Amino acid sequence: MKIGIPVSFSNTQYYINQAYVKYVAGAGYEPVIISPELPIKTAISLIDGLIMPGGIDVDPIYYGYDNFSSYAVDPLKDEFERELFHATREAKLPILGICRGFQLIIYEYMEYDSNLMEFMELKPHISGHNQVDNQRLSRTISQHFVDYTPATLYNTSSSKETSMPVNSMHHQCLIVDFKRRGVIGIRNFRMGAWTTRGIKIKTVKGSYPLVCEAFRISKWGAPILAVQWHPEEIKDYELLHQFFGNVKTDTMETA
Repeated sequence: MKIGIPVSFSNTQYYINQAYVKYVAGAGYEPVIISPELPIKTAISLIDGLIMPGGIDVDPIYYGYDNFSSYAVDPLKDEFERELFHATREAKLPILGICRGFQLIIYEYMEYDSNLMEFMELKPHISGHNQVDNQRLSRTISQHFVDYTPATLYNTSSSKETSMPVNSMHHQCLIVDFKRRGVIGIRNFRMGAWTTRGIKIKTVKGSYPLVCEAFRISKWGAPILAVQWHPEEIKDYELLHQFFGNVKTDTMETA
């Protein structure tokens, strides 16, 4: 199985964090590096799935939001990855978003289904989720716990909520509030992992805000899973195997 990974670029170089390449290869798949010069149709013909990797912040201006605290944005990179994402989705190939990839996918999905804005809000900054920079921790060290459902995240038969440590390195986030305690999905969107860490919103009765740390989307052309942490750094091969090896569309519960 060949998994595409788009490059990042500067004025003079293309580059990619080798952890993504080693992650794909270590899982037994073949990494395919995709540059902007490779025609999108050609790229799609070469791959069986796509990883949307981490990187700099997605530019909120494109989506109609003021840029309060998004750093080092690159509209050209966003455009390249948006085009690659939608071409892969339309080809019905599985897509895994990681960190920045999570953000770009959810920006695009909220454009597609604007009714979700009733339940979701993209925050430009949240504290307590980037201890690699703030506490000088290694990228390979987990820093906080998330609650998750194995059925959504790992395609297992277990729907029992449990917790695990993750190595988040983000400051943008998705706040989800379905207005009912215990609800983690609506229509074709389902949270796979969540936390209350960093939330400073004053809650009121009937409000249950959560930081979404992972989600799965169905019935949008292709299997889509996104995580806010960095599984490539902690070598979570099970995540790759269970997603790319089992890409049947899940039946989503609704709120």
